[in-house]
Amino acid sequence: MFNIINKSELIAKDIEFQISNKIYAHYLPSERKLADKYSVSRNTIREALEILKNKGAISLIVNDYVINKPKEDLDWLEFFGKKTHHITRNYIVKNEVFEANKKFAQKLEVPLATQIHLLVYKRTVNEQQDNITLSIDYIYAPEKLVKNLPLKQLQEYSFWNLLAKKYRGKKLKEYQSLSIESVNFEDANLLDIPVRSKILQRSSKIFIDNEAIYFVSKKIPSNSLLMSIDNNLKKEKEQ
Repeated sequence: MFNIINKSELIAKDIEFQISNKIYAHYLPSERKLADKYSVSRNTIREALEILKNKGAISLIVNDYVINKPKEDLDWLEFFGKKTHHITRNYIVKNEVFEANKKFAQKLEVPLATQIHLLVYKRTVNEQQDNITLSIDYIYAPEKLVKNLPLKQLQEYSFWNLLAKKYRGKKLKEYQSLSIESVNFEDANLLDIPVRSKILQRSSKIFIDNEAIYFVSKKIPSNSLLMSIDNNLKKEKEQ
């Protein structure tokens, strides 16, 4: 079955493309100018802009359509050792070592009964003076990769920060998948959301040289890639 999209959806997609290519940097043209450009009515343009507002790509401030500035993907930044201006905090939920059963021996490509370190922590970010929960992260790694990491520093630094410092220069590969899942009781309690709420689950297998780490991040979708308006733009326009 084919999904037939209308003019406003096509225009919304094209405007999104223009934004991604920096053709529109801070503001969109007026409704009248967009209607002239696409040779459609202003009602069609308003429908297209409403689609973009609902997606969080733009905001209407007074009479201006402002392009929202995406916040950093904190997982990506931390994984590759990049800096962020956000204040993040991690709270350890579980920190234990167990012997690999068949399931984890296969996932981590290690012999049965290998010592596996399980680390579970809740991730939060400070956003406009509010502490917002981002995710619950599960990390399964051979104990020999983790045992010398300063885990006491996890409140201020992510697991990936600590790993990057210790294994700087090592060959690194990542394979990941994303899915939408229903949250169970335990994770719902930690994330402070209703049971069976939909979460964005990122499952990754990361190799440091030939040693595998299995990583599962259960994110609140609305908080995983937040959008914010750059308030300085309004001041910039008024000057």
